[in-house]
Amino acid sequence: MPAAVSPGGDGDGTDVTLPDEVLAALTGSLARVDAVLAARFPGDPGTRQPVHTCYLPADQLTPDVVPAWGRAAREALARHAPDPGLLAEVTLGAAAAPSAEDIHTHVVRTLAIEPVQDLRVDFEDGYGIRPDAVEDAHAIAAARALRAAASAGTLPAVYGLRPKSLDAAVRRRGLRTLDLFLTALAGTDGPPPGLVVTLPKVSAPEQVAVFGDVLAALEQRLGIAPIPLEVQIETPAAVLALPALAAAAPGRLAALHVGTYDYSAALGVSAANQASDHPAVELATALMQLTAAGTGLRVADGSCNLLPVGPAAEVHAGWRRHAGLIRRAWSRGLYQGWDLHPAQLVSRHAAVAGCLLTGLPDALRRLADYAAARSRGSVADEPATARALAGHALRALDARLLDEPGLRAAGLDLATVARLGGRTGTTGAFGTTATATPTATAGATAQPGP
Repeated sequence: MPAAVSPGGDGDGTDVTLPDEVLAALTGSLARVDAVLAARFPGDPGTRQPVHTCYLPADQLTPDVVPAWGRAAREALARHAPDPGLLAEVTLGAAAAPSAEDIHTHVVRTLAIEPVQDLRVDFEDGYGIRPDAVEDAHAIAAARALRAAASAGTLPAVYGLRPKSLDAAVRRRGLRTLDLFLTALAGTDGPPPGLVVTLPKVSAPEQVAVFGDVLAALEQRLGIAPIPLEVQIETPAAVLALPALAAAAPGRLAALHVGTYDYSAALGVSAANQASDHPAVELATALMQLTAAGTGLRVADGSCNLLPVGPAAEVHAGWRRHAGLIRRAWSRGLYQGWDLHPAQLVSRHAAVAGCLLTGLPDALRRLADYAAARSRGSVADEPATARALAGHALRALDARLLDEPGLRAAGLDLATVARLGGRTGTTGAFGTTATATPTATAGATAQPGP
């Protein structure tokens, strides 16, 4: 029989069977595991995430591209959905539970003050293959246009470059464009804040690591800060290698973006069925979410290639399809996607507002109950659910659909919501404060660029 163990006292009148020194000896080996887990799963970066990334072929970039996209989107809204009820019906349909006026007001305001949250200058599929001298000139011109936009105050808080991939056939061209672009963008005073680089068609973790090394060499020679890196998951090999890809550029990799059309085509999906809600693509994004969970990496959905252009019926069809994809992505926890055309900003911001306003009063009530350690109603929320509720509130704050008075009216404050949601500060990741004036109280088929 095992020898009897004398209980140890805690000094407070209670007895324990295992003294502290015994527990320390038994659990000491976990210190190394603790350190590994803390490094591998630091949690969400605690910053504002753009609701979209707008892709623009490099030869179409001008310093006023963001206000130009905003104007074009407002014109499309005024021409094809001037009535709030029509906009809500087209973009939200049966899901249009929030006020149609609130949705319309939000879209109009957002198109005026922040139509584009993230801009990517494209030298890959949306740009194509050009003579070297032409691409050289466009790389330098794009950088200068972005610097001019920054000087004019019209550069989005997040912007960047998508060069060609590291596939052997285009590797030299892509890296030359990267060099020319960053050299011109850095100038003598460094690039404007918010720079991101997107590496497309990744198939192996070694490509991510090498690209990170190239960026580090450029940063060192140009004397600029480290540049966050996004990778596009658009090959079957990339999906199969997701854990290794995610670990290939520690401290630099910031996001995984799915490439809807390249990926579905690689699986043999017919052109008519290629879409971000195809089961094969949704499996890929689910695996991306699984890989990224807790690591600090963000995951972004793909694009909709049914553009809202042409007569009203075709514009409405494009908006309806785009908004439906956005709502489905949000229900799956994918809060960012790609936009390819100015008129898609209408359906993007309408769908986002619909997703955020739907259920917001209930989310605030449940969050206030949790924060006050109360239990009311039929739902008993756990810490993980409270974090999700706080995330809903924070995204509403980011979108200017909620403000601090609205939080206070719900029995909350910004510091509490930020703490419960894991937000490290009270400002957004790309420069705008989390609080602002609320807007509400509590088709042609294109050749896909990305």
